[in-house]
Parts: sequence; structure tokens; C-alpha cells
Amino acid sequence: MHSVAESLYILPTDEPEGQRLDLQNQVLRKAFGNRIIFAPIELHEGDKVLDIGTGAASWLLDCYNTNKDATFYGIDLKTDIFPRLDDEQKRQIHLEAGNVLQLPSDWTNNFQLANQRLLMTALSKENWNTALEQIYRVLAPGGWVQLIEISQCVSGEPSRKFYAMVEDLFAARGILHNCVDHIPDILKDAGFDQVKAQCHEISIGGPPNSDGMNAKARESFIRASQGMESAVVTMGIRTEGEFKELVEGLERDWESDAQSKMIFYIFVAQKPSSDDK
Repeated sequence: MHSVAESLYILPTDEPEGQRLDLQNQVLRKAFGNRIIFAPIELHEGDKVLDIGTGAASWLLDCYNTNKDATFYGIDLKTDIFPRLDDEQKRQIHLEAGNVLQLPSDWTNNFQLANQRLLMTALSKENWNTALEQIYRVLAPGGWVQLIEISQCVSGEPSRKFYAMVEDLFAARGILHNCVDHIPDILKDAGFDQVKAQCHEISIGGPPNSDGMNAKARESFIRASQGMESAVVTMGIRTEGEFKELVEGLERDWESDAQSKMIFYIFVAQKPSSDDK
């Protein structure tokens, strides 16, 4: 069930990665003005929310803390970094192994909101098609999906060299490069309407600013970059020494250029209230 996605995913699933995901969630929440839900929906008692690729469940727990009447489901291929839930949380939150490419058949028309964030390192073009078809199926008519992905890094020549290597890695693994360019059409092909996109810039450059969030963002994305080492070296994209040199150059580039930033896109789309698919 998990063989396709597991074979493509290029980041670790261990305790340090869980800590990095918590830091990343803090950065994104601040950058997005503390917004958690971008779809135009209010959650009520009995509503169900699905978080795909939940990881450390950081987003899911944030959403639960502001919408405690809803019921939450978080799935991921591996459960290693799932958080421990207290008894109260366990009544409303369900974490389990699962694959967006094959969601349970009894989930059809079941969720009011589905969230998927930063799976750009995991999915081929075919996987994206399948994933959004599966999400469409499990959403209730009138339900919403929100997707958050990185478009690009804006910085200097060392960053360009690093991301050229990432592009080589994606090509070798069959991962869709620049998924943000394809997502709107894939959503429409899956049957969604009301497709909208928002662009957000996150500073990662220069000395720490007043709240230190640019430095925290930089740390999170550098640690994510370092997490690609095993896949890069194993597949022969670069040697270990070449990889480390590229990451060191990336970090120096971001620290020295205050204009360095990550460009994020947030997509929302609705399953029609009258579903004729």
C-alpha cells in the first residue's frame, strides 16, 4: 500500500525531524498571520478534518486547539513521530498510518476539510493526480481542501547551485518539480471548483529580526536541506563532500543576504455541493 510514496520520499522520519517540523509549523503559523484554516469554512460539532502527511501533527494540534468541537484524523506513512495525546485529545484526535494514494473506502464523502502541507518532496505527477482524486472522494459535498507548498527560494548563486542539485534529485526519483505550477490544473481535473491561490513570502536572510523568525525559518529550511543528504548520496547525485559543501554555501548565502526568502503558495478548492462525478 505504501510502496510508491515510500520509495519517493526523501526526508527522514525520526525525532530530530519531528522537532524540525514543530519549528517549521511555528514559522509558518507566524508568517501566515496565525491563520490555520485558509478555506472559507467554519467548523462545527460533528465536522471532520483530515490532515494528510501529518508528521508530528503540529498543524492538526493547532487546528484542534481552536476548533475542539470537530473531530480530527491525521495520517502518515510512518507513525514514528506522532505525538503522545492526552485522554481529552484522544476523544477528538485519531492518528494512524495511512497513504493519501489509497484512502479508506469507508471515508467517502466524510470530511469537511482536508489539509495537506509540503509533500513536494514525496509525489510524482501521477501521485499528485491520484492524491487529489482521493482527497476529492473523501471530502463531503461542499467540503474544502487546502494545500501549502514551496514555489522557490530567492537568494544568490550558492542557492541556485543547491536547488539545481535538488532538481536533479527530483528528476532521478520521479518527483514532480515545481508542483505549484501544476496544482491548479490537477485540482480542476479532479473535479474541484472555487480554486484559489495565495502567495506568501517568508524571510530567511540576514541577522535575526525583531522576533527572530527569519533565523528560525532559516534553521528549519537548512535542517530540511541537510535531511536530503542520504537520498542525494545514495542515488549518486552528488558525493557526501559535494553535498556538505553545497549546504554550507546555502547557509552562508542566506545569512549574508537579508533579501533571501522562500516563496510559498496556499491553494484552496471546494468539492461542489452537488457532486456529479
